[in-house]
Amino acid sequence: MTGPSSREIFERWTRAMSAFDFDLLRELIHPDYVADWPQSGERIRGFDAFRAILESYPGGAVMAMEEDSAQLMQHDERWLMTPGYTVVPLAGGDSISSTHRTRYPDGSVWYVISFFTLKDGKMWRATTFFAPEFPAPEWRTHLVERIANDRSVH
Repeated sequence: MTGPSSREIFERWTRAMSAFDFDLLRELIHPDYVADWPQSGERIRGFDAFRAILESYPGGAVMAMEEDSAQLMQHDERWLMTPGYTVVPLAGGDSISSTHRTRYPDGSVWYVISFFTLKDGKMWRATTFFAPEFPAPEWRTHLVERIANDRSVH
Protein backbone atom coordinates (compact mmCIF):
# COMPACT_ATOMS: atom_id res chain seq x y z
CA MET A 1 0.00 0.00 0.00
CA THR A 2 1.32 3.43 -0.88
CA GLY A 3 1.22 6.50 1.31
CA PRO A 4 -0.74 9.69 0.73
CA SER A 5 -0.32 11.47 -2.59
CA SER A 6 1.51 14.76 -2.76
CA ARG A 7 -1.87 16.44 -3.35
CA GLU A 8 -3.23 14.92 -0.12
CA ILE A 9 -0.13 16.04 1.78
CA PHE A 10 -0.49 19.56 0.36
CA GLU A 11 -4.20 19.69 1.28
CA ARG A 12 -3.40 18.59 4.85
CA TRP A 13 -0.59 21.21 4.98
CA THR A 14 -2.99 23.93 3.83
CA ARG A 15 -5.60 22.96 6.43
CA ALA A 16 -2.97 22.84 9.18
CA MET A 17 -1.52 26.24 8.24
CA SER A 18 -5.00 27.80 8.04
CA ALA A 19 -6.11 26.39 11.39
CA PHE A 20 -2.86 26.92 13.34
CA ASP A 21 -2.85 23.13 13.84
CA PHE A 22 0.71 22.65 15.05
CA ASP A 23 0.14 18.98 15.90
CA LEU A 24 -0.77 18.25 12.28
CA LEU A 25 2.11 20.40 11.02
CA ARG A 26 4.51 18.38 13.17
CA GLU A 27 3.20 15.21 11.50
CA LEU A 28 3.67 16.71 8.04
CA ILE A 29 7.18 18.13 8.49
CA HIS A 30 10.14 15.83 7.98
CA PRO A 31 12.63 15.65 10.89
CA ASP A 32 15.30 17.08 8.54
CA TYR A 33 13.08 19.94 7.31
CA VAL A 34 14.86 22.97 5.86
CA ALA A 35 13.07 26.08 4.59
CA ASP A 36 14.79 28.89 2.73
CA TRP A 37 13.49 32.45 2.43
CA PRO A 38 15.78 33.88 -0.29
CA GLN A 39 14.38 37.42 -0.10
CA SER A 40 15.60 37.85 3.47
CA GLY A 41 18.53 35.41 3.25
CA GLU A 42 17.20 33.16 6.03
CA ARG A 43 17.19 29.40 6.50
CA ILE A 44 14.92 27.64 8.99
CA ARG A 45 15.90 24.20 10.25
CA GLY A 46 13.35 21.88 11.79
CA PHE A 47 9.79 22.06 13.01
CA ASP A 48 10.53 23.77 16.33
CA ALA A 49 12.20 26.77 14.66
CA PHE A 50 9.41 26.97 12.05
CA ARG A 51 6.72 26.94 14.73
CA ALA A 52 8.53 29.50 16.89
CA ILE A 53 8.78 31.91 13.94
CA LEU A 54 5.08 31.58 13.17
CA GLU A 55 4.05 32.03 16.81
CA SER A 56 6.44 34.91 17.51
CA TYR A 57 5.45 37.15 14.61
CA PRO A 58 5.02 40.75 15.84
CA GLY A 59 1.33 41.59 16.14
CA GLY A 60 0.25 37.96 16.34
CA ALA A 61 0.58 34.70 14.48
CA VAL A 62 1.21 35.28 10.81
CA MET A 63 -0.71 32.35 9.32
CA ALA A 64 -3.98 33.98 8.34
CA MET A 65 -3.75 31.93 5.16
CA GLU A 66 -6.77 32.17 2.92
CA GLU A 67 -7.32 28.45 2.48
CA ASP A 68 -9.59 28.90 -0.54
CA SER A 69 -6.80 30.76 -2.35
CA ALA A 70 -4.29 27.90 -2.12
CA GLN A 71 -3.41 26.32 -5.42
CA LEU A 72 -1.19 23.37 -6.14
CA MET A 73 0.86 23.15 -9.31
CA GLN A 74 2.21 19.69 -9.85
CA HIS A 75 3.23 17.40 -12.64
CA ASP A 76 2.29 13.87 -11.66
CA GLU A 77 3.67 12.18 -14.76
CA ARG A 78 7.34 12.48 -15.64
CA TRP A 79 9.21 10.66 -18.34
CA LEU A 80 12.88 10.19 -19.12
CA MET A 81 14.61 9.19 -22.33
CA THR A 82 17.56 6.90 -21.78
CA PRO A 83 20.75 7.08 -23.91
CA GLY A 84 19.26 4.16 -25.90
CA TYR A 85 16.19 6.32 -26.70
CA THR A 86 13.90 4.26 -24.51
CA VAL A 87 11.22 6.32 -22.78
CA VAL A 88 10.67 5.26 -19.18
CA PRO A 89 8.33 6.68 -16.51
CA LEU A 90 9.82 8.27 -13.43
CA ALA A 91 8.33 8.09 -9.99
CA GLY A 92 6.88 11.58 -9.73
CA GLY A 93 4.96 13.69 -7.32
CA ASP A 94 7.78 14.54 -4.92
CA SER A 95 7.85 18.22 -5.93
CA ILE A 96 5.05 20.69 -5.29
CA SER A 97 4.68 24.35 -6.15
CA SER A 98 1.94 26.36 -4.53
CA THR A 99 0.51 29.84 -4.29
CA HIS A 100 -1.84 31.35 -1.75
CA ARG A 101 -2.82 34.65 -0.19
CA THR A 102 -2.00 35.51 3.41
CA ARG A 103 -3.35 38.35 5.52
CA TYR A 104 -0.79 39.67 8.00
CA PRO A 105 -1.70 41.06 11.45
CA ASP A 106 -1.40 44.62 10.09
CA GLY A 107 -4.13 43.84 7.53
CA SER A 108 -1.84 43.74 4.48
CA VAL A 109 -2.39 40.97 1.94
CA TRP A 110 0.55 39.10 0.47
CA TYR A 111 0.91 36.34 -2.09
CA VAL A 112 3.09 33.47 -0.96
CA ILE A 113 4.77 31.24 -3.53
CA SER A 114 6.36 28.05 -2.24
CA PHE A 115 8.35 25.23 -3.80
CA PHE A 116 8.35 22.05 -1.72
CA THR A 117 10.20 18.77 -2.00
CA LEU A 118 8.70 15.78 -0.23
CA LYS A 119 10.62 12.96 1.38
CA ASP A 120 9.08 9.97 3.13
CA GLY A 121 5.63 11.51 2.59
CA LYS A 122 6.54 14.70 4.47
CA MET A 123 7.58 18.26 3.73
CA TRP A 124 11.37 18.03 3.53
CA ARG A 125 12.61 21.15 1.72
CA ALA A 126 10.88 24.44 1.03
CA THR A 127 11.78 27.66 -0.72
CA THR A 128 9.26 30.45 -0.22
CA PHE A 129 8.86 33.92 -1.73
CA PHE A 130 6.60 36.65 -0.37
CA ALA A 131 5.04 39.36 -2.55
CA PRO A 132 2.74 42.13 -1.30
CA GLU A 133 -0.53 42.86 -3.03
CA PHE A 134 -0.49 46.29 -4.68
CA PRO A 135 -2.87 48.44 -6.71
CA ALA A 136 -2.42 48.52 -10.47
CA PRO A 137 -0.99 51.83 -11.67
CA GLU A 138 -3.25 54.07 -13.73
CA TRP A 139 -0.67 54.60 -16.52
CA ARG A 140 -1.21 51.10 -17.92
CA THR A 141 -4.99 50.73 -17.62
CA HIS A 142 -5.36 50.96 -21.41
CA LEU A 143 -2.84 48.10 -21.85
CA VAL A 144 -4.25 45.53 -19.45
CA GLU A 145 -7.42 43.68 -18.72
CA ARG A 146 -8.71 43.90 -15.17
CA ILE A 147 -9.35 40.58 -13.50
CA ALA A 148 -11.91 39.97 -10.80
CA ASN A 149 -10.59 39.92 -7.27
CA ASP A 150 -11.49 36.26 -7.01
CA ARG A 151 -8.41 35.48 -4.94
CA SER A 152 -7.13 33.00 -7.46
CA VAL A 153 -3.65 32.95 -8.90
CA HIS A 154 -2.96 31.36 -12.27
